[in-house]
Amino acid sequence: MEENLSERINETPRVGRWLAGGALALAVLALLLIFLTRDDSHEYKFVFENAGQLVKGDIVRIGGSPVGKVTGIELTDDGRAEVAVSVDDEFGPLHQGTTVVIRAQGLVGTANRYVDVSPSPGFKPPLDDGATIAGDQTRSIVELDQLFNTLDPKTRNGLDGFIHGFADWYSGQEANANKSAKYFSPALVSGQKLFAEINRDSDTLGELLVETSRALRQVSGRKADVTNFVTNAGESVAALSSDTESLNQALANLPSGLRQGRETLADLRGPAIDDVERFFAASKEPARVFPGFLRKLRPFLHNSTPTFAKLSTMFNQPGAGNDLYDTMRDLPRLAKLADVSFPRAQESLRKSTPIFSFIRPYVPDAVGWLRSFGSAFAPYDANGHYARSMPVFDAYNFVEDDEGGHLEPKALAERGNSPNLKTGQLRRCPGAASPPAADGSSPFVDTGELSNADCDPSQVVGAP
Repeated sequence: MEENLSERINETPRVGRWLAGGALALAVLALLLIFLTRDDSHEYKFVFENAGQLVKGDIVRIGGSPVGKVTGIELTDDGRAEVAVSVDDEFGPLHQGTTVVIRAQGLVGTANRYVDVSPSPGFKPPLDDGATIAGDQTRSIVELDQLFNTLDPKTRNGLDGFIHGFADWYSGQEANANKSAKYFSPALVSGQKLFAEINRDSDTLGELLVETSRALRQVSGRKADVTNFVTNAGESVAALSSDTESLNQALANLPSGLRQGRETLADLRGPAIDDVERFFAASKEPARVFPGFLRKLRPFLHNSTPTFAKLSTMFNQPGAGNDLYDTMRDLPRLAKLADVSFPRAQESLRKSTPIFSFIRPYVPDAVGWLRSFGSAFAPYDANGHYARSMPVFDAYNFVEDDEGGHLEPKALAERGNSPNLKTGQLRRCPGAASPPAADGSSPFVDTGELSNADCDPSQVVGAP
């Protein structure tokens, strides 16, 4: 009995050690499962005005490098596109202020878009997984069709009518235009002489304006009387114009009436002078207001003098083809040229439509080439910019050996025959500069107005 109890006591620590070891193994296994099954990416949602032909599985790029993919696209309640993306753990998390743009990869097709992310600096607060970026921090792609759709049939008809309208405007009016141009030149010369005379003695002109200002100041004190005078004069003129026969008779009798009244006026010479004196005496008060008006008018005229000088230069400046006079002299010849060139321009636009239709599918390829060309010449050092290039000669084979490997020259007949090098691909279709799209949208081959019988869709990257 005592021996059994002693054995049980000795076995108790051994069982505890086994239990502790099993618990430790289970904990290590749980941590290993968590590490192997954890998600090494960050999930975000980008809200755009429209999805720009994005599809699930499209690439997410940062600085041109793939960092994730589009995991889903949903429609928001306000009709916008909510694009769910995953970003690899090494490029996350994103920070507040990050901007997102949908761009084209340089291929013609429907599944050729990618999401371009411009990360915010790392010192800004990080975004939580599942955060939404929207508003002015996202921008959809501008499709090329949006530009071409502006030139709808109505716009083209309007442009056509505008050009024909110019032709109709000048049609049959060439003689009148030439006659107007003939008399317009002397009018400009006369105007120039008039402004030169006005500007020749500016002091006298200023003095005249000052005195006129004083007189008008005096008159302005009797505004009510002047208004009544103008009103009564208007009524008198209207009454006279309504009875032209009587006016004609009065004008015919005026000379004889003046002759008969000469003696009467001679008799009234003395009283008339008295009346004139009383008139000037009554005009003293209005005359006090007139100088103030002229004082205000004088600086205005002084400031206007350079304007008249500039007008003179604008109408007649020394030299040929540099003033308004030369412009009006050349206008008839311009009208004749426009009468011929506008119809030709219209015909050129009509004939160039097929050319633009042919070039249109190659626009993304051209843009991609310009972008790649700029990237190749972007690096620079103290000597200036330099280009990154990689010449391919295909003149050697790499042979492994104990020291790691060495190059052995190829035979002349084998040079240039590597499977990764291809020549003679001179009939590529639009979009053939990159691997074919998974949905078959590139290379671009169409049977409608954009069809191109001169390209071979088999000439693509990776083809034999």
